[in-house]
Amino acid sequence: MSIQEANDRIQNLKRRYLLTRSLEIVLYSVAAFLLTYAFTGLFTAQQEWKIGIASMIGLMVASERTIHYKLFSLNHTAFIQFLNQRYPQLEESADLFLKNNTRLNLLQQLQLQKTLVSFNALYPEIKLPNSILQSAIVFTAGVIFYFGLTAFVPKAIIGEDSQSPLENITGNEEPTIAIINKLTIQITPPEYTSIKPFTAETPGIIIPEGSQVTWTATFSSTVEGAKILLSGKDSVTMKLSDSLNYSAKSEISESGFYQVQWKDQNKKVTSDYYKIEVVKDQVPKLSIDNLNQFTQLSLSDKLSVNVKSTLRDDYGLSDASIIATVSKGSGESVKFREERLRFDSPSKITGKEILGEITLNLNKLGLEPGDELYFYVEAFDNKVPVHNYNRTETFFIALQDTTTTTYVEDEGLGVDLMPEYFRSQRQIIIDTEKLLKDRKKITKQEFNSTSNELGYDQKVLRLRYGQFLGEEFEGAIGKVEIEDHEEETTESIIEKFGHAHDKENEHNLVTDKKNPPSHEHTGAKDPNEKEDPLEAFAHNHDDGEVATFFVQSVRAKLKAALSVMWDAELHLRLFNPETSLPYQYTALKLLKEISNDSRIYVHRTGFDPPPLKEEKRLSGDLNEVNSPTLKQNQQVVENYPAIRQAINLVEEMIGANRTSASATEQQLFQKAGQELAQVAIEQPGKHLEGLSMLKQLADGSGSESERKAALVGVRKILWSVLPQESFSPGKKPVLMHKLDQQFLQNLESARND
Repeated sequence: MSIQEANDRIQNLKRRYLLTRSLEIVLYSVAAFLLTYAFTGLFTAQQEWKIGIASMIGLMVASERTIHYKLFSLNHTAFIQFLNQRYPQLEESADLFLKNNTRLNLLQQLQLQKTLVSFNALYPEIKLPNSILQSAIVFTAGVIFYFGLTAFVPKAIIGEDSQSPLENITGNEEPTIAIINKLTIQITPPEYTSIKPFTAETPGIIIPEGSQVTWTATFSSTVEGAKILLSGKDSVTMKLSDSLNYSAKSEISESGFYQVQWKDQNKKVTSDYYKIEVVKDQVPKLSIDNLNQFTQLSLSDKLSVNVKSTLRDDYGLSDASIIATVSKGSGESVKFREERLRFDSPSKITGKEILGEITLNLNKLGLEPGDELYFYVEAFDNKVPVHNYNRTETFFIALQDTTTTTYVEDEGLGVDLMPEYFRSQRQIIIDTEKLLKDRKKITKQEFNSTSNELGYDQKVLRLRYGQFLGEEFEGAIGKVEIEDHEEETTESIIEKFGHAHDKENEHNLVTDKKNPPSHEHTGAKDPNEKEDPLEAFAHNHDDGEVATFFVQSVRAKLKAALSVMWDAELHLRLFNPETSLPYQYTALKLLKEISNDSRIYVHRTGFDPPPLKEEKRLSGDLNEVNSPTLKQNQQVVENYPAIRQAINLVEEMIGANRTSASATEQQLFQKAGQELAQVAIEQPGKHLEGLSMLKQLADGSGSESERKAALVGVRKILWSVLPQESFSPGKKPVLMHKLDQQFLQNLESARND
C-alpha cells in the first residue's frame, strides 16, 4: 500500500465519521423540535410562535452537539492523531503519512513501511465512535411524546383541515353576482375550558362544545338577505357592521354543517357546504388504584385503609368526594349510615389530573365485627351550567366477626357441622353388607368405628324423615321391637301403629260433600265440656301425633319406618351390623311403599289423552287435518325514495354519456340533496362532498368534465347511503353459486369506484 492510498482511506474514515455524527445531530434536533412544538401547543394556538420556538430549540441542540463532537475543528491531522491514540498497533506513527517521503531519514522510512502494513491490516477493523442507537431512542421517545401531548390539545387549536381557504367563496350564479372576498370565523370557546379565542383557518371548523362562532363576510358588493344556514334548518341573519362587511353570531353545541346564503340582483346565491365538528366535553375519568374491589379484614389487622384515586378530565375538575356507607346488623335488622368524605390530599379539587388520597379509619367510621363498608369515588367537572358527573364502581371492606359460636348437632361424635347431605337407606344397607364382607380383613377397632359411623348416618336419615311427622326432638319417636322379621309383613306393622281404614280407595282424596269425613278422635267425651266449634277444622300442631303432611295410612307407614330405623341404629351403635340388617331392609320396604303411594298425585294431575281409533291408526288419512293460514296486508315503506330515483337517473346519464340535466331532473337532484343532508347531520364530514356534487348537478354549474366526474362521485356516495337490505326467501329465476354472487358483487363495487 502506498502513502496516497493510506491517506485516501483516512479521508473515507473521516467522511464516514462526519456523516454518522451529522445523522445523530439531526435525530437529536428533530426530537427537540417535536417536543418543544408539542409543549408550546399547550399554551398557545399561534403556529408562528410554536414553529419559531421549536426551531430555535432545535438549532440550539444542533449547535451544542456540533461543538461537543468538535466537527468544525476536525481536519486531516486531528483525525490521524485520533487514530494514533485509539489504536496502539500504529505505534504513534500514522502522522508519517502527512510527510514527504523524500525528506524522511532511513529510520523514518522503515517505520513508515511498517506502519503502512499495520494500517492495511487494521483498516477493516476500525470502528469509529458513534451513538446512533442512543440518538434513535431519543428520537423515538420524542415522536411518542409529541403524539401523546398533541392528543390532549383540542383539534380546533391545531387547525388541521383540508378545505379551501377563507377567501373567494362564490355561489352558484354568474360571475357578475357578488361573491365573498373574505370570510373570517372567530371562535370563542366556553370560559370554563380555559381555551383562548382563536380564528379558524378554513371554512370547516372544529370547535369545543358550547363555543360561540362569529362569521364575518366581506362581499364584493352590497347584498341583501345575507344569512348562515345551519344543518338543523335554522338560520342566523347576518347584519351589516360596516361597508360590505356582514356578521352573524351563534352558539354551537351539535355537529353539522352550514352554508352562506345571500341575494344579489334579485337572485338567491348559496355557497358550498362546510362542516361543523363539535368536540364534546367528556365526563371525568376516575379509578381507585391501590385496592381490590373486595377487601376482608380481621380485628388483628390494621383498621385503617389508604385509598388512592386518580381523577382526570379534559378541561378540569371542580369537586370530588368519597361516598361511604356503613352496614350494621344482619337479617331484617340491617341498618345503613351514609357519609360524604373529603380527600385528605389535596384539600381542594382543581386541575385536569389529580391524585387524591384518603385514609379510611374504620374505628372512627363505627365499624364493629361483622359490619361492612361500601364506598365509591364521585367527581364533577367544571362544565357550566350543568356539570358532567361520573363515579367509580363500589368497593367493599368487610370486618370479620370471629366471636360467633358455631353450634353442632352432636359434639360427642366428633363432627364439627351438620352435613349438608345424608345417605339413603339403600346406601346404608350396601355399606353395612360391605362391612360384614370385609370383617375378616380389617381390625376390630376399624370395624367398630365404621359400624358407629353407619349408625350416625342412620340417625341423620331418621331425623330427616321425622321432620315430616312434626317430631322436632328425638324423644318424640317411639320404639318398636321386631321379633321375627322374616315372617312379619307390612300389613302386620301397619296394624300395630295405624288405624283401620277402607283401603280400596284410600288415595282418592276428593272430599265427599254429602258425607264429609269425620275428624273425631276416639275416647270418652265429657258431657259437661263445652264444644269448641273450631275443633273439627283445626289440628293441634303442638301434638306430634297430628302434626303431619300426610293422610293417616301414609303417616302410619312413615311412623313405622322411623321406629324400625331406631332399632337399626341401635344395633349399629352396639357393633352388631348383622342384627341391624333386617331392620334396615324393613325400613327400605316401607319407604318404597310410601314413595309409591305419593306418586298417585303425579298421575292424577297429568294429561289424559283421548283414546285412539284403531281403524284410523297408521292409515295416513289427513282429511280432518287443517293447516292454519295467516293473511296479512303489509305496506312496505321505501326509505330514501329521492336518492333511489337519483341513482337511476345518474346511471342513465352515465350510460347516455350526457352531463346536462333538465329542469325536472335538477329538482330530483335537489330532493336527493335534501335527503342526503338529513344523513349528513349525523356525519357532517363524510357526506359534504356528495352534497356539493349534487348541488353542482342541480345548478348545472361547472365544466362538462367536472359534471362528469360529479356523476361518478355521486353514484358512489348515494349507493353507500342506502342501507343493506337482508335477502328474504323467495322464488328466484336463476340459481347462482356463491362464487358467482361474489364475482357480481365485486364487479358492482369496481364499477362504482
